[in-house]
Amino acid sequence: MWWLYQGVAFTVVLAAATAEWQYQRFWKQIVAAGNPAEISFTRLLFLLCLLFDRERMHLVASICDTQLPTLIRFPVLWVVSTVMGCDLSEVKGALDSFPTIGDFFSRELREGSRQIDAAPGAVVSPADARVLAAGCVSNLNARVAQVQVKGTTFSLPGLLGTDPFMDLPKDRELMYFALHLGPGDYHRFHAPASFTVESGRRFSGEGLPVSPLVTGRANDVFSVNERVVLSGSWSGGRMHLVAVGAAHVRGIFLEFDPHLAKAMAGSGAPTDGAYYLDGRVTTAELPKGAGGVTASSGSMMGGFRLGSAVVCVFEAPAGSMWKVKAGERVKVGQQILSSCE
Repeated sequence: MWWLYQGVAFTVVLAAATAEWQYQRFWKQIVAAGNPAEISFTRLLFLLCLLFDRERMHLVASICDTQLPTLIRFPVLWVVSTVMGCDLSEVKGALDSFPTIGDFFSRELREGSRQIDAAPGAVVSPADARVLAAGCVSNLNARVAQVQVKGTTFSLPGLLGTDPFMDLPKDRELMYFALHLGPGDYHRFHAPASFTVESGRRFSGEGLPVSPLVTGRANDVFSVNERVVLSGSWSGGRMHLVAVGAAHVRGIFLEFDPHLAKAMAGSGAPTDGAYYLDGRVTTAELPKGAGGVTASSGSMMGGFRLGSAVVCVFEAPAGSMWKVKAGERVKVGQQILSSCE
């Protein structure tokens, strides 16, 4: 029987060596994608990368883009919406007008479904979602709460590719909030204020789940997932709006500026402006002297093909007050922060 024990021991050693090799390979991919090394790349995060492999998730997500025959669209989408808990009274268009499940998930709302808070100096929710975390950033190279009640964190410079605390004016605070969009939520994101976008950056990354079941247990999920970072300014100072991809998310798309959407998609990308999990890293700036593109508070900027997360990082006048807290549900246009200016 000695040969059996030797075979088992060899298999275990080989499996461990393979796992370590895969771990190092994934780490190199993360570094190559432009994510700073502050990321706390734990073995748990590595295991998630194995379970939710980017290429495999791309294949699974492609099912959602399969054309549904007209005759079965209504019953199929009715079942999907019922299971996911979607509010069909808010949907713009009939169920059978959506050719694919992905089109249904990235649906628009009926006119007047959301009221945008017009208070001066307000930051409003860019999405229908649950608040995962909200707080202030107090130092360089900060790690901030990913899911506040669970104690997990992510690297803010790792998320954005730059450290927003570095040039913070003395009369300003650096604030952020993170939102999770569940499967039944409306999957478009809107401007959190009158937001002048000057540049965008698209990070290659993984397609890990962003549900609190995962982000509440593993650090840096936001910092390793595929994401689009829009940077610019609002009345309170600098602002960064981050659309974070997730497991089974077929793409992130922008609709507020065709030039930026095309530039960030890169050559050979789909003409609809969707960003797929294809390993690309792109950076785009709006033409010099153009002054950026301003999206009015609450206006639609883009969306997701399935569930995901949104993170907003911004400067605000000292003394600004939060109007929500972690764990609460918010809707597009609801006031999240009130500034004193």
